[in-house]
Amino acid sequence: MPSDHEIRQILSGPGTSHWLKNALTTALDRDPVDAVNDAELLAMVLGHRADQITATARATLDARDVIKRAQNNGG
Repeated sequence: MPSDHEIRQILSGPGTSHWLKNALTTALDRDPVDAVNDAELLAMVLGHRADQITATARATLDARDVIKRAQNNGG
């Protein structure tokens, strides 16, 4: 578990996004159990969304590959 010092390092890090800094700062003002529950749900929702976007992109690339092969084979 990160210490307060480690949290401050994350918040002051130049590579930490504005979005993450804002989320972390606001989470620290909340009940920690509620914040964790919300963060876990957010991670699950965003992970699922990323999986869906990746699957769609792969399907599109696969379809393009099939079309390209068919064109190269005179079909």
